[in-house]
Amino acid sequence: MRLPFAFGVVLFAAGAFADSPLTSIDFSTGYQDVAAVVNAKKEPSSAFAFLASEADSGEKLAVISVLGWQTDFATGFLAHLAKEKQLPVERLAANDLTPSQLFAAAFLIATTKYLDLKPLRAKGNGLWAARPLELMTQAARQLPDDFAVQYARSLVIAQVTMDDAKKWCEVFRGPDAVVRKFPPTKRNLRPAALEVAQGYLAGYADSCPQNAERIARTELNQIYTLSQVGRQIVAGTQRGIVVWDPDQPSTPVAVRDGFICRGLSWKGAAWLGCETEVVRWDGQAFQPLLSSKEKGAGSYFELAAGPEGPWVYRGDKAWVWNGEAQRFDRAKAPWSGLVSDATYAHGQWFWADFLKAIHTSSATFAKDSAEYPGHAPSTLMVDQLGRLWSLDFDSGPFLYDPTARRFVKAPGVDTKVSGLAVDVERKRTWMLHYTQGPVLLREGRAPEPISLPQAEYMRDLLLDASTGDLWVAGWHQLFRLRADGPTWAKQTYVVR
Repeated sequence: MRLPFAFGVVLFAAGAFADSPLTSIDFSTGYQDVAAVVNAKKEPSSAFAFLASEADSGEKLAVISVLGWQTDFATGFLAHLAKEKQLPVERLAANDLTPSQLFAAAFLIATTKYLDLKPLRAKGNGLWAARPLELMTQAARQLPDDFAVQYARSLVIAQVTMDDAKKWCEVFRGPDAVVRKFPPTKRNLRPAALEVAQGYLAGYADSCPQNAERIARTELNQIYTLSQVGRQIVAGTQRGIVVWDPDQPSTPVAVRDGFICRGLSWKGAAWLGCETEVVRWDGQAFQPLLSSKEKGAGSYFELAAGPEGPWVYRGDKAWVWNGEAQRFDRAKAPWSGLVSDATYAHGQWFWADFLKAIHTSSATFAKDSAEYPGHAPSTLMVDQLGRLWSLDFDSGPFLYDPTARRFVKAPGVDTKVSGLAVDVERKRTWMLHYTQGPVLLREGRAPEPISLPQAEYMRDLLLDASTGDLWVAGWHQLFRLRADGPTWAKQTYVVR
């Protein structure tokens, strides 16, 4: 199982798209359930009304991202505010706005004027003559505990800084300092949106010479997926692939450099897709199987578990494993369109159209329907009993009923579900919440959450059926949970 890339980190090298913090970061990621975000571009007047309200600042950032930087929406928004306050538009001043309105106006002006961050009008008064950084600073002073506002201001400062390549390190450091200042529970910006932002800015962190080695180690501990080969645990990470022996928590068995690697287990090996290659780990060595020179385009090799072996897809291309020739051969994909996840279950292929529907060759399960009552289909997995699950990031886990041909909501985790495993022998089920951690489900008992606050973001879990141990992919380390009487002993594995 893997959490789809849209909920993972998007990391671009600095300047890879000749872009900038204000134009490259899309805060709408993770906000597709908010009507104002979805409809912003289609209904600018409604978007202006939303930005003028006292709505959540994170949601306002998402709306501004959808409006984009190619068109001057700032002028229209100021006109909306002036009309609302019954003031001449040319006289509208910062003092006429609430702190939340000032924040929205300041960031929208900054996005519109990202090239030079000058006032909207060279000759003007009030808001028209103010530089966006000045307005952002005013808003930040009035909203000191609002993470989204403080983070947005740091991006405007980063925009000013990025013109000097010698200061690119500061482009990363400023926003990162804001993130470190606010604990996760105090951040009013959804994790997926924040990760997209931090992922983009991480490209500038490489300009910090003293941080290069630390950043490399940090990214090797930022885990997307877990696979098992014998007793070994294979982690697909932000920086590559890390292989762990459960008895050696201090030193990995092997490390392979890469970028955003995610995988699965099949026939005694771990198969992982990264940005530029697909590799197999057989317990002894890495074997490269597919490669690409394409970098920085947000396109990656993805794996799907088929009935007779792994499939690989990248964009609209697909490959199937040829066991006899021991290679991947180009093939026609058994699914159609671009997918966020795919897997074979109950004798047919299922694939997810990100946040829209789940498909088979003969049926479609649209979101918010009787057949699929969830809101955000994105990730599919088959459990240890051969059952198909949809891990709906917004609505929780849904189990597929092949007789009724519908997905049924399962209890345990109500939202942000990112992993699931069934321990058949010990009659217990594990579910994973993206930020709160694993939850143990046993018949006749209330759900038992296991706290892992230092993990922060958890994208995958893996059950060792032979021991009952549970492995959890954290964003700073790998965790192993072992039964210790009525409690669970926790062991960490960190690349140092």
